[in-house]
Amino acid sequence: MGVRKFGATRFDMELLEAVDAASARKVPLALVIPLPAADTPIALGAASLVAQVVRTGSLDVTATVVSKRLSQRAAYDQLYIESQRLADFIPRARLATDGRVEVIGGPVRDRSGRLILTSDLERVSGRGALVIDGTATDVGDLGPRLHRHQDLVYITDTPFDSNLDAIREAGGVVWAFDPPSFGDLAAPFKPGEATGEFAASSELLRATAMAERVVRAPEAATSLDQALSVTWNALGRLAAVTGGSGNLAMAHAVRWAWGVLSTFSLSVTSPTSYDARVSRGPFSVLLGDATSHARAVSRQSAGSARDAWAVVADGFDDIYEAARERPKFALVQDWVREEAGRRGTGMIVTRNQSAVAALTADLDESPLVPHGWAERIRVVSVRDLACGRVPGLPVLSMLVTGPLPRAYASLLAAPAATRLLVTAAGEWEAGRAARQARTTFLALTELRAKTAMESTVRLGIGPILVRPTDAHVVVRLDTTVIKATDVARDVNDSPWEPLGLDVLKVLARIGSAGSDAAETPPPARGGDSGSTARVDAITVEFADGRAMLMDPNDMVYRKRQKNTRQVAAKSLHAGDVIALVDATARRNLFDSVIDVLSELPMYAPLAALIAFWHERVARVSSSGWTYREILTAMRRNADPTTITSEQTIGTWVRGDSEGPEDPADVRRFAEAVRDTELLRRADPVGKALCTSRTIHRTVGRWLSGQITGARVNDADALIDPALGIHVADLLEAVTLHRVTAVHAKLARVPASAIGILMEESVIPQLAAPQLARGESAPI
Repeated sequence: MGVRKFGATRFDMELLEAVDAASARKVPLALVIPLPAADTPIALGAASLVAQVVRTGSLDVTATVVSKRLSQRAAYDQLYIESQRLADFIPRARLATDGRVEVIGGPVRDRSGRLILTSDLERVSGRGALVIDGTATDVGDLGPRLHRHQDLVYITDTPFDSNLDAIREAGGVVWAFDPPSFGDLAAPFKPGEATGEFAASSELLRATAMAERVVRAPEAATSLDQALSVTWNALGRLAAVTGGSGNLAMAHAVRWAWGVLSTFSLSVTSPTSYDARVSRGPFSVLLGDATSHARAVSRQSAGSARDAWAVVADGFDDIYEAARERPKFALVQDWVREEAGRRGTGMIVTRNQSAVAALTADLDESPLVPHGWAERIRVVSVRDLACGRVPGLPVLSMLVTGPLPRAYASLLAAPAATRLLVTAAGEWEAGRAARQARTTFLALTELRAKTAMESTVRLGIGPILVRPTDAHVVVRLDTTVIKATDVARDVNDSPWEPLGLDVLKVLARIGSAGSDAAETPPPARGGDSGSTARVDAITVEFADGRAMLMDPNDMVYRKRQKNTRQVAAKSLHAGDVIALVDATARRNLFDSVIDVLSELPMYAPLAALIAFWHERVARVSSSGWTYREILTAMRRNADPTTITSEQTIGTWVRGDSEGPEDPADVRRFAEAVRDTELLRRADPVGKALCTSRTIHRTVGRWLSGQITGARVNDADALIDPALGIHVADLLEAVTLHRVTAVHAKLARVPASAIGILMEESVIPQLAAPQLARGESAPI
């Protein structure tokens, strides 16, 4: 790959001018940039380093970028000044859990300068500029940082970010962009000079500025729309009756119910199709379990809260039944046919990876969807889009499968496409989606106007262009077209949540949720006797003074002397070391590493091809083919397979293994089962499986060594040289904790409190004495 020269846009120059002015005046700055996937944080971190070098004449300069996106780390390694790679002079580094700075890679001309990249704001304490990426993630309270770091830039993509108020209260400045401004700012700063992709591409800026926004729903009333409306109101009443208690478990339960409603709203497949793609585990969020979990919470509540939870449970039951009809799926099919006919690029945005897999499968199976649709239209999760994991933006047309959580609001007001369509189950949900788009658009334009009137004066910057434009959102109920402003509103005017309780603020006390975008684990667990909101748990204490409640049979990564493996929590002893992901024992360590890898644009095509393989091979289980018949056909091939056991094929179909060791076996398998779709893509799928297997084996070896301490000092080793992945990039969210005590006496605790690292002082508030069978305790 050759060196690509950046050509600054007017957007780049306005951005840098605002940052430079704020830095010179030692004023904290918040940037509101409603663009998905903009690499602004790393661009500003690098620009800060260069500005410091110019100002001081020294390479001993430092800037810190707080971001959870691995792609930004790889992007810094590719920045050059003329023919000199910036990282060769000022290498990037990471912050260890104790705050130490560890250099990544081998700098050629190290002069003690550092660009520090970390995902944990709590570890930051050093000098120099501080750039914080708050896009589609939660960074917590900025208050303490605003007093310690004067040269601070906070970047968010939503006008509803609560940290904007914190920055204003600290004397800082908010500088915002809105969609109309992007049209003018997409032009090259120097006329006649081509633009590159510094903070954002000119193509993305233009598409966002000219986007059309349409919400489409069936004209006839649907039972799903009615059930969603009723449950929305029920959740509002639930929050009202539980809001004053400050009960962490109850707040978690309300937050979970809110997330379940959002998942139902964004689903266009049947609930059973969605649940079939969810990885099973005690913390899995299954739509089929929503009713039983809500009833379990109701049983262990009292008074009005008990009744309110029972109504929410009934609502989930009604939604589940109504969703079987898939009223939105026909709208998605129509859109796919239209876009395939236009032969442009398209993108469908839905809830999460489970929803992506379910919708992809349903579209493949539909006889009304044209062959080859997936070559031009991608199905992606809303989080992947917002976090910059979707390459090739903008697209011509984008479909969002329903109303979004507030954290993703800007995807509706400023889509990465020239046409946006949001599907809805009926008139009520259409009104909610339309008000989301309109409310966000108006909030952005208001912030832009304040930027022109107030922020420019504070920073001493000349006037900026403001182009007042109305938020054009059209609601289409089949052939009936109405304006978004004419859609009937509910009693609750907010299109985001029906909650009067600040659930997130309550949950922040134990750090279990900070954004409405997150999917919260269920507040109950299933068992032989049904779902229960309280479970038996042991208490594990750690050397740092914190503790964790654990189900005795939940699996954790344990290091004991030189032996490291997954074990049940009940086997832990003092002196053991356990590994946690994001301060919880709720995620599989290895899967978490692979999730981080999937953020890289270069890794994403591999992941997509592997997902395609798993989806196609899983079809065999319902096709009538036996494993022996498939193996026989593969061995009769003109280029026969070398595998000898039919059980090997069984591991592919069940997903017990990633796939064939020999990439040619993908083609042989496709020919054996007569799968023309898989056969057409057999070669790239086979190569992807080989590359992925190499990466996974390397990751697995390093992961084991890192936990055992065998490779603690090998911080700059490369997982994959071609992708530029360093081992230190992968496990930043993983921390090791030494066990000091295990209290084996069981206590009845809220299921939502299991597996979360918390202060020891919180444990007594959550734990209740062991109860006799048949007794109940308040949640």
